[in-house]
Amino acid sequence: MIRRLSLLLLLLLACSPVVGTPRISEGTAWLRDYLRIDTTNPPGHESRAVDYLAGILARETISYQRLGKEPGRQNLWARLPATAGGEGARGAILLLHHLDVVPAESGWQVPPFSGEIRDGRLWGRGAIDDKSLGIAFLAAMIDLKRSGVPRTHDVIWLAVADEESGGGGGTAWLLEKHPELFAGVTSVIGEGGANRMAQDRLLWWGIEVAQKRPLWLEVTTEGRGGHGSGLNPWSANHDLIRGLDRLLGAAPRWRVSAPARTYLHALAPLHNPYWRERFLAIDRIVAPDGPREMLMPGLANLFLDTAQVTVLAGGDRINVIPPRARAQIDVRLLPDTDALAYLRQVKEALGPDLDVKVLLTSPPAAASPTTTPTFAAFQKTLGGSAPVVPAFIAGFTDSRYFRQRGIPAYGFSPFALEGPDLAGIHAVDERIPLLELDRGIERTKKLLRALAAP
Repeated sequence: MIRRLSLLLLLLLACSPVVGTPRISEGTAWLRDYLRIDTTNPPGHESRAVDYLAGILARETISYQRLGKEPGRQNLWARLPATAGGEGARGAILLLHHLDVVPAESGWQVPPFSGEIRDGRLWGRGAIDDKSLGIAFLAAMIDLKRSGVPRTHDVIWLAVADEESGGGGGTAWLLEKHPELFAGVTSVIGEGGANRMAQDRLLWWGIEVAQKRPLWLEVTTEGRGGHGSGLNPWSANHDLIRGLDRLLGAAPRWRVSAPARTYLHALAPLHNPYWRERFLAIDRIVAPDGPREMLMPGLANLFLDTAQVTVLAGGDRINVIPPRARAQIDVRLLPDTDALAYLRQVKEALGPDLDVKVLLTSPPAAASPTTTPTFAAFQKTLGGSAPVVPAFIAGFTDSRYFRQRGIPAYGFSPFALEGPDLAGIHAVDERIPLLELDRGIERTKKLLRALAAP
């Protein structure tokens, strides 16, 4: 009898989970391993992540291609063909995310590429921007294949390199060199969703349909170098500082663009009467020299072209006057700003002694329409939990490359996240709650079924 009880106890212990080791879903396991792959850009090394993700696709017998501008910086393209009404009967839906991440500065509570699970969250650089979305898209495509339901659309899953540096080695390169990969694409879904949570309550789903445009600049100047003890008020560093001071001191011009107006009018019914009235009267409130009334915090970005000095370089020793100085400026333009006219203003403010080089620019593109089957699918699958609104964001994504070609593109986040979790984007301690990760994956599965197998 004692021997039987001992054997039963051993079997129970063998079948029980290890204390302290949480059970995780398939999607969480994929994301955990994905976060453990360092794809910091620069240098990128996105091919490491491509190896891992291609392994999942191969196990699911989904066809894929690896393509890249450089051997170590590949992109991964996978296609799930339609099964009803002929191949690609109603076009293709493109699910887009990027493989690269921004550098992880010091100060993290956990190693940024450990994929550690702590306090009910999965930690790591890329947990929100943007590897979790890629895994949600991957899980949704695999679920669609496993289910065997008839598909009226092709589904393309695309993981791109180099997005954090402008997309030149990723989406832009693919569209230029391999346009055949995008034949028949009728809509694109990628990052950029702007959902709003407050006190554990989801207020709305923000589907990004328009965004500001990048104008990245590098400003350089040269001067007489020498010993730090010398009198040299017109050194390269001093010339650069004076030029930047003139640029940053120029009076800003406020303007309400069409996407900002549409966004605020959509948000108006979701706010109290005070803000509702102001959102609907935004053209009266925002004047060229500034707002006539108080704006809600965070809204000013939507009415201004902004210039942010992000990189400064001009010597590395305190007692040496460097002969050259350099700054990089992250300019974000409103959708309808004339980029050439703005650039002329920048050069005039900096002065003739400073050289200005354009690193990245983007032409205007129309906002994606809200009358498409794709936007209707967002409303159908998400609208039961909170209103769905067309959002305008101050950032920019690879969606712009498709909008420039007349292809509707939508920024989407399936995750309803509070401020403390969102604070990790491009900062320390990026993480995502496990429960919300699983919920977001399920939402994405429902969305893709509504789109590809209605």
